[in-house]
Amino acid sequence: MAAVFCSLAEPALADFPVQYPVERSVRLHPPPPTSGFTIFPDKPKQVIRGFGFEIQSDSIISGNTGLSSDATSVPHDLVPAERERFYQEMLKGFRYCRLAGGLYWRGLDKEQKNLQGRWPDQAGELRDMLTQAGLEGVSFEYWSPAPFWKANQKFTGGDHSENVLRCFGTNFANDPEYKDDTNRFLADFAKACRQDLETLTTNGIHVSMWGLKNEPPGDNPYSSCVFTPENYSRTFLSVAPQIRELDPKIEILADTAFSWDFKFIRKVLDDPKQANLVDSLVIHQVGADANVVLAIPPEKTGKPRFENEFEYLDGPASPARCLNTVQYIMNWFQIGAAPAWFWIHALKPIGNSEASGYSLGFWRPLSDTNSPDNPKFPGLKPGHWTWNKYNWNAVGSFVRHMPWDCQAVEVQEDGPDNDLRILVFKKPDGKLTVVLSNRSFAPHAFRVATGLPGAKFKGYRYTPDEAGEDCKGKEIGTLAGPVITPLVGDLSWEFWEQQ
Repeated sequence: MAAVFCSLAEPALADFPVQYPVERSVRLHPPPPTSGFTIFPDKPKQVIRGFGFEIQSDSIISGNTGLSSDATSVPHDLVPAERERFYQEMLKGFRYCRLAGGLYWRGLDKEQKNLQGRWPDQAGELRDMLTQAGLEGVSFEYWSPAPFWKANQKFTGGDHSENVLRCFGTNFANDPEYKDDTNRFLADFAKACRQDLETLTTNGIHVSMWGLKNEPPGDNPYSSCVFTPENYSRTFLSVAPQIRELDPKIEILADTAFSWDFKFIRKVLDDPKQANLVDSLVIHQVGADANVVLAIPPEKTGKPRFENEFEYLDGPASPARCLNTVQYIMNWFQIGAAPAWFWIHALKPIGNSEASGYSLGFWRPLSDTNSPDNPKFPGLKPGHWTWNKYNWNAVGSFVRHMPWDCQAVEVQEDGPDNDLRILVFKKPDGKLTVVLSNRSFAPHAFRVATGLPGAKFKGYRYTPDEAGEDCKGKEIGTLAGPVITPLVGDLSWEFWEQQ
């Protein structure tokens, strides 16, 4: 019987709050001392292509309250040695970098129709980061298109202005250029979106994924553009064919924001002639408890779904949140059949109020030379960065142990428990890895039938405060036989790798 929590309401299947409480609550029922799991190595599930992160490659005001003219960003702010350390120690192993169009990539041409670097070397900085960290490419998603295409003629919203595309504004009938011709407007907008990607590729920045709009209903004081479901689908049908024609290998995403029903793209998905324009569905369960993934409803169109932005909006990183992130990742891969997973930010500046919940690490801006040391980051020099261990230990453990293109395999749980989770996958070399995690308030013995009678497994243990050298975990010996029974401590997780 699954554990019951005082603090976690049953999630609705269509919509859910932006943030669930994720600090631990008292269990109503203690866990059993042992539980059983059966692995079926010959029953493959989805390929797990890899992990992504977002990069703050331009500035934002603390608390996400607006845009700044400063160039406070990474990798721009890091001194050369710290850039190299950032690429090799943190980013190595990730596959995708999420690039926020109109927000962290928001330079403009003279007509304000197309995006480009905001300073001369911004594109070169991003290209070097991708190359030196060994990333495949960017996932480019608009927060806002360029101001020319907006009714309010600016990136930002949140002020009750017409934060929509011009063609959906109240005065479009009197538009001096388009004269109420929505089809012509959307055709031109689609060409501009294509040009934005061509600008990236011309600068040596490979585009792996593309999305029309981050959180389509969001009206925010930072870069944003509001869509209704009808307007989103109409715009998507104009733009997506241009992206497909530009490069058929670009994975086209449809962003649902916070809804399981994917209502913004549903009209497209329900049309067999148009549904092939959508490759994957992405959702934002920002700060959600890992258990929400256990309630994932079926997607009748068969499109893969994954989280492409996870963070904690309020409060600092903590041990409980660390374990929640671990189990959230595990549930998405084992239960949600996700092909990828994204944390939001690699680094955030030390002065941003949201930095602790958002980042895998912190950096001190290069311009921050006159202020005294931040007491939370003693000795951190301008242009240098450091770890945000509770977030990094959770995400980094998977990045270290899951190479690109692993494949999940089927697992049967004898008595599913929300606090005792399992993830099993094969690496590209065919060897099995078993991941076990425990937040049940007591040590727990996982009795795992591996389906591999002669296999030997080596264990690596993690806790929120201890991740071993280079986040590879603490080696804890080997187990062998058709059944292995690791004893996993509370608030810890382990990787058991076939030798």
